[in-house]
Amino acid sequence: MNFHKLVDLEKYLDVAHHVPGRIRVKFSPLILTKPAALSAMREHSDLPAAITSARVNMAARSVVIEYNPEEIFPEVIEELINGVDKNKKVQIISELYGKLMNHPA
Repeated sequence: MNFHKLVDLEKYLDVAHHVPGRIRVKFSPLILTKPAALSAMREHSDLPAAITSARVNMAARSVVIEYNPEEIFPEVIEELINGVDKNKKVQIISELYGKLMNHPA
């Protein structure tokens, strides 16, 4: 799951449920017309260890992501969900990715 790409697709995504450690994101059927979106959801090679699983359910049009809330703070997830500033979201993802993957942001 390429989270950098998902920020660009946020208009197609809605959070169905979030508790610390687990988030379910529903996606619009329109996302299926975007090859880059499907590719982003299916990519699992660059997931940090703090994300314990990411499952795409095409029939339910949802993605369930389970994560370690001690490494990825639920407040950060809430900012990504509820924030309106796209640049801030990109910055958060870059910083989080850098921290979790031990790469500079």
